[in-house]
Amino acid sequence: MKIRQAMPDDNPRILDFQARHAMRGSLPMRFDRSPDYFALHRCHGPSHEVWCAEDEQGALKGIASLVVRDGYLNDAVRPVAYLGDLRLMPDRRLSRQWMSVVRERLAALRSEAGVEHAYCCLIRDNRLAAQSLVQSRRASRLRFAHWRGYENVSVYARRGLRDANRVPAGVRIVEAQPYHADALRAFLDAQSRQQPFGCVFSEQEFARRLETWPAFGIGSFLLAFDARNRLVGCVAPWDASAIKRIVLERLPAPLLAVRAVFNGLAPLLNRPRIPAPGKPLGDVYLTHLQVRERDPSIFAALIDAAWGRLRQQHALMQLCLYDGDPLWAAMGRYRHASTPMDLYTLPTGDADVAVSADVSPGGPIPGFEIYLV
Repeated sequence: MKIRQAMPDDNPRILDFQARHAMRGSLPMRFDRSPDYFALHRCHGPSHEVWCAEDEQGALKGIASLVVRDGYLNDAVRPVAYLGDLRLMPDRRLSRQWMSVVRERLAALRSEAGVEHAYCCLIRDNRLAAQSLVQSRRASRLRFAHWRGYENVSVYARRGLRDANRVPAGVRIVEAQPYHADALRAFLDAQSRQQPFGCVFSEQEFARRLETWPAFGIGSFLLAFDARNRLVGCVAPWDASAIKRIVLERLPAPLLAVRAVFNGLAPLLNRPRIPAPGKPLGDVYLTHLQVRERDPSIFAALIDAAWGRLRQQHALMQLCLYDGDPLWAAMGRYRHASTPMDLYTLPTGDADVAVSADVSPGGPIPGFEIYLV
């Protein structure tokens, strides 16, 4: 088995491999990253790499990606690595070889770039991935530690009209304008600084996102201001379909029933239908979601504004809410489906210890962006 770094001309083979191998679990899913598998990595930042495994005949047997970016930890800027896109054909020899390569690559990042911490996410009921990556007893295993549980939330309907678009007293929701850019960047950075591995929103990084992410810009943002004209919340709906689409391979019976009822009512409600299994979901991500002190009333006003903007163009709004997150209090007004997930951290060296007291199940909200997964 040969493991090597992927090149741009590997793009068609990687896309085909991803299309044939969905992530396992009770809700099997895959990401359609055509036409350019590498485009999402460029949204992360300039430092990224992809690795692939080939057998003796050159057939692709596995892929994984690694992205390095600056993130906050203990109020300091640190380079952190995100491990993603892991798909391996079942093979114990390949698994052992792959883990050895990952360990070597992480050690090199620690030595060359000062990367001390890495993290990844797994579908909670993907038992095969959990057993091979997290629960392995092999001496050569990677030292994964559970960080935080979260749910990938798909909002598909509003629960009635009562309290619709209610905004807290003194709060107003506005669409961002170019003159908001400096205050918005500062707010994002201040909030992100409180979240372990949170993105460092330097002027350069914020400008890069606004300029290079497809179908994205300052006008994507909805802003919440309080009575003293202070920015207290923001969210940026992003249609990432130009570079990434979620495809559910099948739906369990309860969700099939929800889809049937919803699609029957969709024409009357002027809503797009939820696509059939095997088709892209037609969703939109609620990105850059930050609310001062995780205030659910501010969050409710932002999600209501986003819903009003998006409900006629997109069947689903996707967002991430953590276990024990105060923002859950606002979700009773929406109908949604959720996929339980987990974040894990691992050191890039041999230390078998938690990266920080902040990076623990009871610590601060993680600085994690599901739309870049």
